[in-house]
Amino acid sequence: MKKIQEIITFLKDDLSKVDEIILEFSVGKSPLIKEISHHLIASGGKRIRPILLILAAKLCNSNSKNPHNLAAAVELIHSATLLHDDVVDASHVRRGKKTANAIWDNKASILVGDYLFSIAFQLMVRDKNLRVLDLLSKASSVMADGEVMQLENSSNIAISQEKYFDIIFGKTAVLFSAATESGALLNERPEPEISALRDFGKNLGIIFQIIDDVLDYQSNQKDLGKDIGNDFFEGKITLPIIISYNLANENDKKNIKNLLEENLMTSQKDENNFAEILNLINKYKGFEACLLLAQKYQNDAIQNLSIFSDSVYKEYLLDILNYSLSRKT
Repeated sequence: MKKIQEIITFLKDDLSKVDEIILEFSVGKSPLIKEISHHLIASGGKRIRPILLILAAKLCNSNSKNPHNLAAAVELIHSATLLHDDVVDASHVRRGKKTANAIWDNKASILVGDYLFSIAFQLMVRDKNLRVLDLLSKASSVMADGEVMQLENSSNIAISQEKYFDIIFGKTAVLFSAATESGALLNERPEPEISALRDFGKNLGIIFQIIDDVLDYQSNQKDLGKDIGNDFFEGKITLPIIISYNLANENDKKNIKNLLEENLMTSQKDENNFAEILNLINKYKGFEACLLLAQKYQNDAIQNLSIFSDSVYKEYLLDILNYSLSRKT
């Protein structure tokens, strides 16, 4: 966390410009748009995606073309998905504060999310880079596809690891990948560098989601900033469950399945069921297996950056990679 704060301080001027652009564009005729947009910015967040885009751009060229419009667009896409996700998941806490749907309502959150998506595309057009526009527009559709796949596979205990990784690429990793790749495209770098940054972002995003899925079981609300056990109570089958179920004996397979089914049959959160599923994951070392997979992607991501010369920008990208694997929030 200390390194992340150092990076935020290092990019203070860049991130201030990104926030200025977001606030400038997040204003419609309805004052509700401004209220909810300001609520999102005030609620914190580490701005990981715009930071990645800015660092990637500077890695490719320390005097990079202005990356702020694209960084703002990436953050707006992310913010729009958060508004929509909190409605779908019926979440009431994010980053330690009430979600927009909890303060206003679901309709307002969905409509303002749609608005943020639209202004993100306005910002993409500003730089007149067709490859970046194509990349970010495709990333947006892949994200929506990932969310639908997750919905389709909700409570599907037989989901494969392969399908899980398809889902998390769509819902999380594709925007990380698009952010870092955009930094290379903005500076018209050669294809090997574009590909390296694309893959670095993808591997980083996969790590980020794996750790997110682990923290949903292992963290606490104060650290994580949102309700703990949401994935279990919402019937989402994530990597800790997938791995544990595949390793379990027949009796424990039935127990895991029954716990998930019982959970879906009640509107109340049964903490005893959550404790039981946690014990079963620990019994089969599901969390340790998740971390081993995340470390594999970390090694791949380190290799992705090996074609770039050492610099403060490369160092900070690697710091974000290390943070993503060890984070507690």
